[in-house]
Amino acid sequence: MMTQIFIRFLKNESGASATEFAMFLPILMALLLASLTAFDMFRTAQNVEKATFTIGDMLAREKSSLTKAKLTDMLTLLRQTVYSANDGGLRVSSIGRVNGEFVLRWSQTVGNNVPGTALNTSLFPEMADGDSVLLTESFVPHEAMVAGFGISDVTFSARAAYRPRFVSSIAFQ
Repeated sequence: MMTQIFIRFLKNESGASATEFAMFLPILMALLLASLTAFDMFRTAQNVEKATFTIGDMLAREKSSLTKAKLTDMLTLLRQTVYSANDGGLRVSSIGRVNGEFVLRWSQTVGNNVPGTALNTSLFPEMADGDSVLLTESFVPHEAMVAGFGISDVTFSARAAYRPRFVSSIAFQ
């Protein structure tokens, strides 16, 4: 009798799919969370880039000198465009070219997490003598939705260079 019960137990396949599901569930959940985290980071990087281009274009349309208040308004735009940019910042610089050399006319920062390092001249666009551009850079720290996939805190940055539209160069007050 004990042998028959044991044989019946070995032949019984009920619960096999539940066991397989329980074995694969952690793997499926890890893949789902990794996909969501990757999508969130990609979306944030794209939003930072779009906001930077928009801010750079808006500033290049100015006809008068820029002020700290105007840059603060642009920081507000960045923070409203990118949901995780509450601790982000902007650096706007006016760069010209005189006698074949780049000249930094002014550089201003607003917000947080803006690096204090000097501008890298390799980032400057090619321009003719006497020309100038506004280089807009944004820096947005982002915390991953799920830390544990090798990425937790990342600072997204983007830069955009625009020629002033209506004046030869834009000053800062």
